[in-house]
Amino acid sequence: MTPVARLAAATELLEMIGAAATPAEQHIGTYFRTRRYAGSKDRRWVTEFVYRALRRQGELDWAAVEAGLEPSPRIRSFLSLILFEDIAPEDLPATWFGGPHGLSELTAEEGAALAKTATLDLSTLPPEAAGNFPEWLTEKITAQYGDQAAAVMRAYGSRAPVTLRVNAQKGARSDIQYFLKNEGIDVTPTALSPDGLIIEGRVNLSRHPLLENGRIELQDEAAQIAARLADARPGMTVVDYCAGGGGKSLAMAATMDYAGKIYAFDTNARRMRDIGARAKRAGVTLIEPLAITGDEADDEIFASLVGQMDRVFVDAPCSGSGTWRRQPDQKWKLTEDRLAELIALQANILSRAAPLVAPGGRLIYATCSILAEENAAQIDAFLLSHPAFTLLPVSEIWDAAGLDGNWTGEMFAVTPSEGGRDGFFTAVLEKRAVRS
Repeated sequence: MTPVARLAAATELLEMIGAAATPAEQHIGTYFRTRRYAGSKDRRWVTEFVYRALRRQGELDWAAVEAGLEPSPRIRSFLSLILFEDIAPEDLPATWFGGPHGLSELTAEEGAALAKTATLDLSTLPPEAAGNFPEWLTEKITAQYGDQAAAVMRAYGSRAPVTLRVNAQKGARSDIQYFLKNEGIDVTPTALSPDGLIIEGRVNLSRHPLLENGRIELQDEAAQIAARLADARPGMTVVDYCAGGGGKSLAMAATMDYAGKIYAFDTNARRMRDIGARAKRAGVTLIEPLAITGDEADDEIFASLVGQMDRVFVDAPCSGSGTWRRQPDQKWKLTEDRLAELIALQANILSRAAPLVAPGGRLIYATCSILAEENAAQIDAFLLSHPAFTLLPVSEIWDAAGLDGNWTGEMFAVTPSEGGRDGFFTAVLEKRAVRS
């Protein structure tokens, strides 16, 4: 692909991504599957260009407005070249336009406005533009994180690491690290999860024998920690209430030594379609996936489980704000109304999951969010209305959960600015045992 075609492809993708709710990665994957002529270097250039534009959309839109332009995918593409690749505005027409597959030539108005951007003072960026977050989210994050807010938002400007979870039932982390090193793949052990390895550089392991044989899974360290905090042990009966693809079910199965039972529930059967295959390659037979409806129709399914579960893990639907390095488009699509809907849904799920917990059992609530309303505030509200439960400080169960290092807080809460992990939250609630 020529530079002209690459820029046109990136702009087309930005238009598609901005017009739909589905994540950017799905659009990019579909786009290139239907354009086999694009080589690997072309795909990489376009993909990186698109993700950079999404991550830094706040800066691009500010520059557009300052120059007197309406922000759009086309304008963001031009500004990306000017601001991030140091291409002079007057040099754009020579390389980036022309031909049947290129963008239309700059209008006189666009050319004059873009010429102004070369002299913009980026040190005057307002907080939302500097942090590359919508204004309403910038205000929310600033109110929550105070002096750390800028660092929290800045962390989203980098690419998230690719982290593996080693299946301890099929091998030691040190052995997997040794095997990968011999293949020229450098990995670093995670600091807190005893099961994690962070891949250094860009490596595609989607068809690697270690993955296909169930010896490793792709899972961020923060999610590994959350699964460990469930402290699911051999012989226990566990519910993974919002199981999705089953990553945490598999992680808990490993700490259970594959002995016991895990009911994997989700309201979207399609999200669970890979659990069977993933469990088979890991050698796991204790996971039973089952689609639920999320309302009273589930009562029949839950009837035999009420008050019987040793652990109920709720990885609740959320804003996904902790993972926006991987899905930068989603931070521009989240609205205040949608966040309010999610908060109400989370509270409802907690209330429906709570009765399943046995006396002395634990309810684990987790989100991949950095927003207090979805996290600590949910726990505070739940405890007020469910006096049978108490907060079990994470600091008190950290070692028993087999985690490395130490944690001093009552709940596990991290942002991407802390250790490079995804933003994540986990609280552990214990149901009081019945007095004899």
